[in-house]
Amino acid sequence: MATRLFTTLLVLTFLSFPGLSSAKDSYPRNQGVDVLHYCFYVNLNDTTDRITGRALITVRLTEGTGSLDLDLIGKQDKVTGMVVDRVESAYGMLDFRHENNRIRIRIPDTTANRSEYQVNVHYSGIPADGLIISKNRYGDRTFFADNWPDRARNWIPCVDHPSDKATVEFIVSAPERYEVVSNGLQVAGYMEPITGPNRNRISHWKENVPVPTKVMVIGVADFAWETSGYIEDLPVQSWVFEEDRLPGFKDYLPAAGIATYFQNLIGPYSYEKLANVQSKTKFGGMENSGCIFYYERSVTGKNKLQSLLAHEIAHQWFGDAVTENDWHHVWLSEGFATYLEACYADTLIPGRQMSASMAEMRKSVISYYEKTHKPVIDTTITNFMDLLSTNSYQKGAWVLHMLRSELGDEIFWKGIRKFYETYRDKNAMTSDFQSIMESVSGRQLGVFFKQWLEVAGQPVLNWTWKYNQKQSRVEITILQSQSGQDFVFTLPVELLEYASAGKGKEVTGKTLIHRIEVNKRKTMVNIPVDFAVSEIIADPKCQLLFQEKTVN
Repeated sequence: MATRLFTTLLVLTFLSFPGLSSAKDSYPRNQGVDVLHYCFYVNLNDTTDRITGRALITVRLTEGTGSLDLDLIGKQDKVTGMVVDRVESAYGMLDFRHENNRIRIRIPDTTANRSEYQVNVHYSGIPADGLIISKNRYGDRTFFADNWPDRARNWIPCVDHPSDKATVEFIVSAPERYEVVSNGLQVAGYMEPITGPNRNRISHWKENVPVPTKVMVIGVADFAWETSGYIEDLPVQSWVFEEDRLPGFKDYLPAAGIATYFQNLIGPYSYEKLANVQSKTKFGGMENSGCIFYYERSVTGKNKLQSLLAHEIAHQWFGDAVTENDWHHVWLSEGFATYLEACYADTLIPGRQMSASMAEMRKSVISYYEKTHKPVIDTTITNFMDLLSTNSYQKGAWVLHMLRSELGDEIFWKGIRKFYETYRDKNAMTSDFQSIMESVSGRQLGVFFKQWLEVAGQPVLNWTWKYNQKQSRVEITILQSQSGQDFVFTLPVELLEYASAGKGKEVTGKTLIHRIEVNKRKTMVNIPVDFAVSEIIADPKCQLLFQEKTVN
């Protein structure tokens, strides 16, 4: 997703953060239960924000499983919250308790040995969040799901955690003036209007690929839509408010080309279609599977959405198809999308070069650390909205950029493709990504992953140099001077030495790039040269996350 302001060696001292790359958050997982499929029946109308719903949920049970727990926000006040009317199975009514925003459904002993089991939850209420019922910028009433991170529980009963992926279908009854878009493909189009005061009609959408609840959505509005292109034979659609038909179709047009770029780079697109939808999401963009929502003022008609489109479409591969198994590993989603957007821009957006993008991100990372001394994988965070930070986005992107530099393009992209192929439509942790990259590179990457993801901050390098004309060498001293921690980073530092015709004059063209392995507080090296060095630049290709302090 995009926020609205989108825009190896020995270590002397090593902090201990055991198991963070595979640590799980505190969500009470359903032991013995795996949700296979959701079918949500949702009734909407224009006379009230109250919805009525029914969730037909298919689960796989292990032997002896006595209960099924589902998340659903209960009555919060006199206005908002959901009330469960009854829970049924094919065998009759089921006992349940709806307490502390969780439904506990007792599974009868007679069905405990069944591998699959269905429950039918009937409920109603006014969503406090999750399903945003409001008006768009033209004053028209709209309904948009906005589930990230764990807000789906405000309007649908579910296992509201990314570790439990399932297929899903939405059967939506809404006044006939609305169009409905959702995950997957439309099953049977619109049925005839139902008789009654609202004259509702029914729209049925079905997603046959398992996805997490954070990206299960419906969008209901006075839409205009078109098929703007294809990813091979899969449709790419634009859904915009009727008043924004022409500028919206223009702004969302690049989506098919962007999706094709990522498919060629990473691997097959996982879903049945890709809809790009103007919406009321609180984010700049929200990467719902096959049904991306963008903020309503994204439509301007100026065709300046390529970066935002690229970020959200990249999520279809990482975040959606490959989903973090734990909230604290969201960099596997946001860091990947941020970096892949930069790769796309470097290739296809005029004026956007990778080095410039990474330099700008490096400034953001350093600035963020000065305010918040936190690592990328921060298991102390309990408000998951706080995970949408520079650490997850820009620093996550920098981790990938440095890994690419360390392994080389061929091995890096081979590893990215293998990671996608292995965990496509599944869940993964940082430890899984590390294992894949180690397998393709034949290298141990534990130090790399630990220092960049589990340690707060980045190295601060103070360095001095002196040209020794008599011995035809450059004498360089590099100090790691990061304060507030005893940690010593292991990193390669590239130095570009060059000669100029004189102070303030042009470079003669005599240059040398030298790579220094730094793994101590103080590193001293002598580099032989066959020319008089007049200047040295650290990290000339912008491949290292560090803060530079030079003294000469």
